[in-house]
Amino acid sequence: MTQIQTTSSFTTESIQAWFITQIAEQTSIDPEDIDVNDRFDNFGLNSARAMLIASRAEKMLGFQLSPSWLWHYPTIAGLSQRLAEEAQQLEADLLQTLDPETLAQALNEVETK
Repeated sequence: MTQIQTTSSFTTESIQAWFITQIAEQTSIDPEDIDVNDRFDNFGLNSARAMLIASRAEKMLGFQLSPSWLWHYPTIAGLSQRLAEEAQQLEADLLQTLDPETLAQALNEVETK
């Protein structure tokens, strides 16, 4: 049986970069001035803008964010790490539901094109 390794395209670093871009757009803060270890509430986001960023994050990641995550992970660094872990776990769960041989054949076909 073929073993499929999971490597989510959503890394902590890529999610951090995405959040920096979103916060910069919503607040006019220069992206270079955004510290991933600062708390979200330090960026001056009002609730509407924060909800817009959360909605965009859900669309980008393909899963719903738990409202409690912002409470438990109040920084870009912390939340990005948690979201990357969630993305990887969801990908692994999905791959476990697929027939590994069929998936391996499909991946080989994509790689040869």
